Amino acid sequence: MAGGGDRADRALRLVKFALIVAVAAFAAGCFYADEPLISRRWADRGIEPGRYTHAPVDPVTQEEWAPPTWEGEIRYHRDRRYRANMENFPHQGVRLRSLGGTVYVAEVPDRDGEAIYSYGLLFVYAGSVIAYHIPACSDLSEAGRDAAGLDIDEEGACKIDDLETLEAAFSAYLREHEGALRIDGIYRRVGD
Repeated sequence: MAGGGDRADRALRLVKFALIVAVAAFAAGCFYADEPLISRRWADRGIEPGRYTHAPVDPVTQEEWAPPTWEGEIRYHRDRRYRANMENFPHQGVRLRSLGGTVYVAEVPDRDGEAIYSYGLLFVYAGSVIAYHIPACSDLSEAGRDAAGLDIDEEGACKIDDLETLEAAFSAYLREHEGALRIDGIYRRVGD
């Protein structure tokens, strides 16, 4: 079939680009820790396991990419982490901690197995739609960082050493940006 290979190549390039964007966003100016702050004991089950699609959202237009860049079965494991048995799951091993209601802090282990964990915000909506935001430490005001006891490094990132600081920083971030958060990606549950 003419053009079939071109579509497959384009789809593969889109998947690779989406993964690079997601990893870069989590790495640049992020909140991070050298060890997991959300232990199994403190993790919450915020997402129902099932088959999902994932699509990044354009940072300028806030439009969801079409078609989705990933689709697969997400499972909740005994260690209270979410995993998919499919290649390229953008948030493999994520663990959640509720900030109240349907808002969660998401802890994502480094994709390459390094001892580093990045943190983002997750919003769970009716109909199994999940949106996430990757906060930048530099977007938290100086007063907010001071109140949480955080120092920003030369790259704009903030290292967090404990769960209490993480929750305080993200609660302050949510208050400061209420109603004005950029959405970085969306998961949608498909099928039953």
